[in-house]
Amino acid sequence: MGHLLRKIAIIGLIAVNSPVHSGKPDDAASPRAAEAVRSQARGVAASLTAAREAAEILAGMDPAMRERILSAAAVAVAGKQAIPR
Repeated sequence: MGHLLRKIAIIGLIAVNSPVHSGKPDDAASPRAAEAVRSQARGVAASLTAAREAAEILAGMDPAMRERILSAAAVAVAGKQAIPR
């Protein structure tokens, strides 16, 4: 999960800073956009840290308990994705 989030963050960072995707020339980047990218990077770093800590906790659990927790999390994620937006 953390690896996926890191890849998504890198792709998003490239897309935000790319003049091809942003529709602006390279030198037209505003300080607000740069601050937004920094803020997003901090959020991603916090998410990666949380994912790493969760993985460490799960690794130390009894296999049966770990399976129940992961199953419950999978059901919760599947339930959120089923909601139409």
